[in-house]
Amino acid sequence: MTELPDFEALRTSVTPEDFEKDPLPGWAGVATLFGAPAVDAGRVDGAQDGWVVSGVPFDSTASSRPGAAEGPRAVRQASLVFSSYLTSLGQWHMLDTRTGRTFRYRAPRITDAGDLHVYPTDTVRTFQAVATESRRLSRSAQRLVFLNGDHSCTFPTFAGFRAGRLDRGAGRVGFITIDHHFDFGNWSTLHGPLYHGSNSRRISEIPQMRPEDMAFVGVGDVTKYDQYRSLVDRGFHIVPGSRIVRDGAAAALRPLVEDLGSRCDTVYVSLDIDVLDNASATGTGHVTMGGISTGDLLDVYEELRALPVGALDVAEIAPRYDPSGSTAQIAARLLFEFLFRTECRPSGLPPWSDSTCDELLEHQ
Repeated sequence: MTELPDFEALRTSVTPEDFEKDPLPGWAGVATLFGAPAVDAGRVDGAQDGWVVSGVPFDSTASSRPGAAEGPRAVRQASLVFSSYLTSLGQWHMLDTRTGRTFRYRAPRITDAGDLHVYPTDTVRTFQAVATESRRLSRSAQRLVFLNGDHSCTFPTFAGFRAGRLDRGAGRVGFITIDHHFDFGNWSTLHGPLYHGSNSRRISEIPQMRPEDMAFVGVGDVTKYDQYRSLVDRGFHIVPGSRIVRDGAAAALRPLVEDLGSRCDTVYVSLDIDVLDNASATGTGHVTMGGISTGDLLDVYEELRALPVGALDVAEIAPRYDPSGSTAQIAARLLFEFLFRTECRPSGLPPWSDSTCDELLEHQ
């Protein structure tokens, strides 16, 4: 029979400080993004370099499967599994064996300002509150992350972010939406002019917002032919998902990155998780067929590093349709890689292929 340890002796032999630096498992801890310290949205330190996070738990314009209001909390919870990465890995020189690029993980300054005000039965008041509070955050925070509900929320978060940047003297503010759909509808019989399928059109109508400062990346669903021709003729950037799959993200996005990078002072990047094929991300309101892969999406974000990104959002994560939790994990991983990777550059190894890995193993 195993002898029980002397728990009283064990208890008195340590102090709380002996445990403070140990990481928690991914299901433990306060659910802020990556375990960041919480801060009141009205007391964000404008002198602090880094990212400020806020959520918009609103999905009242869903027209197929509601549940995206639960997304902000799910992404925060999912992100905790990454919060101990730096403690576990340390400041190592890393190699991405999928792309052949090197980088380091370094923790940026992140604070979580909680959720903005939403009114589930009043879309107009919700958008009024979210745009106003986003503007306040944009005036003070260096960079922002919005954990949005359904994709309609991107209209007020972008409008507030842009207004705050203009208050600070910015010139042009670009907008990139990574989505399987254009979301350029004008009217919904169910919801009127403000809904998850009209956010890009409403953004394009903001005064002084120019078509050449807006981009649609990853689109792959059917759409009205006349609408598509109109977007092309007016000068909007369009990078279909099929082009990313065929040519790779670097080649497909290079003209867009060069153009927006030369014109815009800052860029807002919005992700609708249904840009991924539903086989990869089941936890969303719209079942997508023919979307891009998670690897393609990682590559897209890697290319967007070249832009002066001032804000990111993730939208349409509805965890109730994904008992595995993987959809929220994908969103959290994308944010982690974008925010925590630094010094990203080609490795200098031979052209990346299957043989490259074999060559490295031979020299071990």
